[in-house]
Amino acid sequence: MFSLAEALVISASVSAVLLGISLLMFILTGWFLYKNRRTRCTNWSIIVAGFTLFVLSTANFGNNIQHLRKGLVTVGPNLPGGPDRFFVNIAQPTFVIKSTLYNVQTLLLDGILIYRAYIAWRRLIIVLLPLLSWLGLLTAAIGNNITVSTPSDLSDDVFAARTGRWIAAFYSGTLVTNLIATGLLAYRIWSVSRPARIHCPGHHSQLDFIFRVVIESGAIYSATVIASFICFLVSTPGVFVTVDILIPTINIVFSMIIVRVGIASDSGLAATPTHSHMETLEFAGDHPDVRSAPPIRNHPTQATRGVERTHYLDICAKDQGLSPYITEGDSKVPPTMMDVTHKAIPT
Repeated sequence: MFSLAEALVISASVSAVLLGISLLMFILTGWFLYKNRRTRCTNWSIIVAGFTLFVLSTANFGNNIQHLRKGLVTVGPNLPGGPDRFFVNIAQPTFVIKSTLYNVQTLLLDGILIYRAYIAWRRLIIVLLPLLSWLGLLTAAIGNNITVSTPSDLSDDVFAARTGRWIAAFYSGTLVTNLIATGLLAYRIWSVSRPARIHCPGHHSQLDFIFRVVIESGAIYSATVIASFICFLVSTPGVFVTVDILIPTINIVFSMIIVRVGIASDSGLAATPTHSHMETLEFAGDHPDVRSAPPIRNHPTQATRGVERTHYLDICAKDQGLSPYITEGDSKVPPTMMDVTHKAIPT
């Protein structure tokens, strides 16, 4: 069985690999959002959010290295309990910094999830529940950081009741917020692609592909949070390892949908129906009827054009204000009926 010090060294190595993957995902995200800037206006807020998440994750990794150095080289060996005694002590400044950075990163990710769900529905009442959950998450984060940074003679253990209630509330808050926001967005994508499946049996919408990616990204993050929460509830030191893995995973989940849909669109790997249809999909505030345009045959690029409309997620089309219709082949699609993922993606 690994000691806590050995486990933290392993987790630091794994988190370094995941941080490298998140860097690649961030670069690809910026590329997909920026490359068609002549025809679409880039949403710089999403790029800045992704950059902020990456900076927080990188700062956390650097802090972890400093935490390991102090625990294994400079401070830990001189303590009565050795390095393990150092690593379980939450009063260490490096642990406080780690806790703060992780809380900020989680709050930012969950806030983006709620924003994307709101963009998909365009109704504040729909996202009221995850918004309230996020406010509870913010309260738990503030309480946790105050408790951790305040010295106490009662206990310096992360599993003590003094800190444990805030940490449990934080895990519960981020899990509930993620599940609700991801569920709202996934249901919206499923509902707007449902008419095509009803009227054209056997037809596979490009939104079906995006729906699967939405579910997968949400499942990855939720599974990691649940694993960390379980480790905390059973009071095992493995919670320190799972948190180190969770931090770069946040960046990967944030970029996953943009990157996967972008790659699928550029390479033509998205689902290709036997008879391609340009779907006009409607959202809250748009016209009450949802139609499918006539099939367009013998069009070599039609298989990917539907995905192209959902390709640049979290960006707006410059041509939406220039013409009441956007022409695609022989069909004209009202710009107010563009795909929900044209402006919003979840993690």
